[in-house]
Amino acid sequence: DFEDMPFDKYDSDFVFSNDKKAEGYVLGVYLGLPFDKSDENGYNRVDGAMLASASDEAMITVPGSSIVFLTDGSLTPRKSNPDGCWEDCYKFIRDANIGIVGLEKLPEANHDLKLQLQAELKFLKAFFYFELVKRYGGVPLIDRAYELSDDLNVPRSSFAACVDYIAGLCDESYTDLPAPNNVNFGRASKGAALALKARLLLYAASPLYNGKGYDGSDNEFICYGSYDKKRWESAAAAAAEVIRLGDYDIYKPNPVAETDRDEQVIASGSANYRKLFTVITGNKELILPRTSKVGNRVEIQNFPVGIPNGKGLTSPSQQMVDAYGTVTGQPIDDPESPYDRKNPYENRDPRFYASIFYNGQEWNGTTIETFRGGAHNNTNTSTRTGYYMSKFCGSEVVISGTPTNTNHCFPLFRYAELLLDYAEAVNEAYGPDVDPLGCGLTARDALKAVRSRVLRPSQSDVDAAEGDSDAMRAAIRRERRVELAFEDHRYYDVKRWKIADEVLSESIRGMQITKNGDTFSYQIVENVSSRQFSPKFYLYPIPNGDVVNNSAIRGNNPLW
Repeated sequence: DFEDMPFDKYDSDFVFSNDKKAEGYVLGVYLGLPFDKSDENGYNRVDGAMLASASDEAMITVPGSSIVFLTDGSLTPRKSNPDGCWEDCYKFIRDANIGIVGLEKLPEANHDLKLQLQAELKFLKAFFYFELVKRYGGVPLIDRAYELSDDLNVPRSSFAACVDYIAGLCDESYTDLPAPNNVNFGRASKGAALALKARLLLYAASPLYNGKGYDGSDNEFICYGSYDKKRWESAAAAAAEVIRLGDYDIYKPNPVAETDRDEQVIASGSANYRKLFTVITGNKELILPRTSKVGNRVEIQNFPVGIPNGKGLTSPSQQMVDAYGTVTGQPIDDPESPYDRKNPYENRDPRFYASIFYNGQEWNGTTIETFRGGAHNNTNTSTRTGYYMSKFCGSEVVISGTPTNTNHCFPLFRYAELLLDYAEAVNEAYGPDVDPLGCGLTARDALKAVRSRVLRPSQSDVDAAEGDSDAMRAAIRRERRVELAFEDHRYYDVKRWKIADEVLSESIRGMQITKNGDTFSYQIVENVSSRQFSPKFYLYPIPNGDVVNNSAIRGNNPLW
């Protein structure tokens, strides 16, 4: 257990006197990674909600969470931000800085371990700084452990300087981190350092930052001030480095064959996708997972209300459900697809069946009933949209009577995301059908590799003409939305694409299902929950207390 040793009770000479104590200190810094309390609250880390409930993916089922500050426009610098991380990140950055210096006290015989542990701390520091920058823009860069006697008024660094600093930490940590096939599960490897750098540079190349800023001010703390396509090239090169490692692959223990019938495609594809989040052994897709003890808390938080002990806290939106295509790989609005409005849950993308509890679904001997008055939609704590979230849940877990458990691993980085990062960057820099970096993949190929987990090989391509970057951009964004659903990406993706003022101001839609004898009718509800988003929300406000206490910050983010 990371918390067994209270290292804050001892001085650094004691903590770094031998391998075990030093390694225990470093493991304690890993506690700063997201989802540290998944044993208690599943993946509902934002005041009892998933971050998905701040995006167009979902809404929280039961009111009362402060996540509404992010959806109703009421967040202010003086309010506690439920997705804020300013204080926590700087706490763990300080811990990392202390450890990097303290590890120099390890006996010389432990030289290789010292370098590895220092590299892990540099990686973690880079991760924490990225979490700050994606929320607040440029932040104060603190490269040592400050004492109370130091001048604590540290100015913000520019967005560009922060990106360069974090990328440098990734490069430094890469040198001494272990190879992916020689790392303890849940700890940083060379692949994790490269993946973090790829994500960082993808964000930096995106419209929110790669231009004049969300307010058009050229403010150095929130953007570069001008567009440069080379930033996309740098992001593509960083993602290509992960691919070249050759250590990762899409997890698909039950490959979908060209000759499979639709039923088999759905069965194999959905099993491949669901098991990705609960299988550890042999799972080469996970670059850096956030592990937790074997348990069933994720299931308790997400199983439908009406299943004993199920809380059903997340209600996926109709927008999210409609984003899932069909078993043939086509969007549901393609007139040639097998989508049937009268039977909307038939013939869908296998990832739909591994992510959404829907009316009529068979689950562990229970038929899910989300029609009005059904077994799973008949209280004021039931689904608000006609759906519950099933992603991350073990399909055979029992949460009542004699409960059963399973592994859970939330992917902080996984190979499918990396391929999508690569596809996006290559498409923007070079186009959809070239392999400019010689790693054997075009943007289209990378997209097909992700989709091949759940679709027939011939149907894993997307509807984008050769050389059409605009059509490929739309396909990549649609695929990213589905593949990475509920993994804390969508909320920040629509921000970095600078489309949040459109997407996050749209009301959450749901489905009203009525049972008529043995049949059902479906009526979309246009406004289950209204949303507000103004341009200032592209970045969070720095907490007011930190602006007041640090005179060098000199004001908050634009429009706040």
